[in-house]
Amino acid sequence: MKNIFLIGMPSSGKSTLGKHLAKRINYKFVDMDEMIEKQELMTVQEIFKHKGEDYFRVIESKTLKSIEANQALVIATGGGVPCFFDNMDYIKQNGTSVFLNVQPEDLLKRILKSDINNRPLINKNTTEESLLKNLQERCAYRLPFYQQADIQIDGNIDVEQLLWILDEMNGL
Repeated sequence: MKNIFLIGMPSSGKSTLGKHLAKRINYKFVDMDEMIEKQELMTVQEIFKHKGEDYFRVIESKTLKSIEANQALVIATGGGVPCFFDNMDYIKQNGTSVFLNVQPEDLLKRILKSDINNRPLINKNTTEESLLKNLQERCAYRLPFYQQADIQIDGNIDVEQLLWILDEMNGL
């Protein structure tokens, strides 16, 4: 049973949709950030603060590559996973990749509703304007990686619509 990798920006809905999808198709849900936190005995924010982003990206890539193909998993990747090393190639070779495309303005609204302190690359003292600019720049940089996904969908899609798309594209 093919793994399904959900990719996209932070707050694009990977974890929320991933949990619903996994339950619906009787797969196991895996959140890569949670895997890293258990392994490192630190939160992602603490890793960034104490060991830096470069260290985190190496651990993130190793964690990704510890996920074997055909394990019936729905994996919520971190937002930057596809953008470093050869991670996107690994994702495409070991499952079906689904890009949840959410516009920066919508990401901003979602982030402001959630706990902004849980975002390592976002400063809690950031103004809305500078946060939006940061999101726009980050989206523009990451988009070429995300667009390599097998499936590209609107981030507001529901599980039933995603199941239909996966079925049509033989993504399961």
